[in-house]
Amino acid sequence: MLMENLKEKLLSILKNSNGVEQSSLPKILGVDRKAIYKVLQELEREGIIRREPFSSGNKKTYKIFITKKEELKIDISDISWSPCAICPDIERCGRGQPISPETCIKLTNALKAEYMNLIGVKTND
Repeated sequence: MLMENLKEKLLSILKNSNGVEQSSLPKILGVDRKAIYKVLQELEREGIIRREPFSSGNKKTYKIFITKKEELKIDISDISWSPCAICPDIERCGRGQPISPETCIKLTNALKAEYMNLIGVKTND
């Protein structure tokens, strides 16, 4: 496995976890400890991960955590289907209010339509 592929796989695992024991990585990734150690050193030097001492029974290892999450990039086209942007009641809308996202029929219908669109079902809108 190339170092870049190993790095990508490792980061993917870390992004979807709350820390991973370093000693479990060879089995998870299917590569030897030396290769993993090199990648971890590089990522730690870059400030992308941090390693914290961790004990599991009598076994001492490190728990690996990701420190830099990818920035969430949102494009207006991602939410253009939502009626909230043009709703006349938006300033009075809020959780626990008479007008809220939980009770809004317009938003519920828009969410259903968007879901159907995502799974490829045509709607009669």
